[in-house]
Amino acid sequence: GDATAVKRHPNFRLFAAMNPATDTGKKDLPSSIRCRFSELYVEELLDPIELRIVAARYLDGVLPSDGGLPEHTAIVITTVELYLKCRVLGETTLSDGNGHKPRYTMRTLSRALVAARSLVLQQRISLARAIFEGFQ
Repeated sequence: GDATAVKRHPNFRLFAAMNPATDTGKKDLPSSIRCRFSELYVEELLDPIELRIVAARYLDGVLPSDGGLPEHTAIVITTVELYLKCRVLGETTLSDGNGHKPRYTMRTLSRALVAARSLVLQQRISLARAIFEGFQ
């Protein structure tokens, strides 16, 4: 590293975020690093109303405008219902050829919505089709 120390401002704060190491290939932080932070666990977002707000923000700029709130558009409501239904089916019914159950998380939803928004803006396909493709 550098030979010259940089003086920290007295109001300096560092915030870090990390998903739990529950997915394949993830590990917990070493205790020597972890002990330097205060941990705050946040439950996964499952409330349909809150999920609609999140989904509407991801789809900003491609949602049909009818003068109402974006989270109340039919496509946002349907997308959130689909996501929640996939979560239930993933826990109860669905499995791949090896018997592994799929996990549907906020990451799944956000990636599908980012992909859908990009497809609408770049390829000019319909939002419904883009959301379908985003979940593929």
